[in-house]
Amino acid sequence: MNVDAYAVLAKNYDLLMEDVPYGRWINFIAAIADKMPKLQVSIVDVGCGTGTVALGLRQRGFSVIGLDGSSEMLALARSKADEMKLTLPLLHCDFTDLNLSADMVISTCDGINHLLAPKELIKFFRRTHTCLSSCGYLIFDINSPYKYQQILANNVFAWKKNGLDIVWINQYAAPINQAEITLYSHVEKRSWNKASFAIVQRCHQLSTLIYYLQHTGFRLEGLWDNYSCRGITPKAQRITLVAQKL
Repeated sequence: MNVDAYAVLAKNYDLLMEDVPYGRWINFIAAIADKMPKLQVSIVDVGCGTGTVALGLRQRGFSVIGLDGSSEMLALARSKADEMKLTLPLLHCDFTDLNLSADMVISTCDGINHLLAPKELIKFFRRTHTCLSSCGYLIFDINSPYKYQQILANNVFAWKKNGLDIVWINQYAAPINQAEITLYSHVEKRSWNKASFAIVQRCHQLSTLIYYLQHTGFRLEGLWDNYSCRGITPKAQRITLVAQKL
């Protein structure tokens, strides 16, 4: 039986992402925010998903607003915030519609790779620059070219997680990566729900990102391997960029 693919994705998102080192991501972002000369740093989490990073930062005392294009994801983020008794304003809109004031804008979990056209990326950087306070920070990560070319490539992946079977069929034709993902959730004996959807991303070259940042009013502060204290290597799969508004 086919079901709403994105509803199933949202429902199972945290399960699928349980191996992500969110704690390290939150620590990395918080460490930069703590150095800013303000009593309470305001952060906009663009592409906040189910709110894990936004809520982690909210627990640290930062003022956080979450923004996402998926109403299903935002509903789960709202439920988690209510359960944790935390105030977390949530907005349903696209990356390039960013129109808020903040000291820091973040986008985790390769959200920037979903911006497929260069004009979308440039628009996002310009909007972010306008939104940020003086010397504010933009922090985001990307799936690296190495990951698209050598790990995902044109491969098929299949695995199980707590009653959920996942099949990932990947196709990479530079610069576009398309993943056809099918989720099979067990309902009862010999009965499964099937949900299929596609994720399309662009492989952004670091040199291009740096060029766009510089020409939209940012200074690159550093490149890091997946929100760690390590610099990047040729085999880094997730690259974290930190840029400051000039």
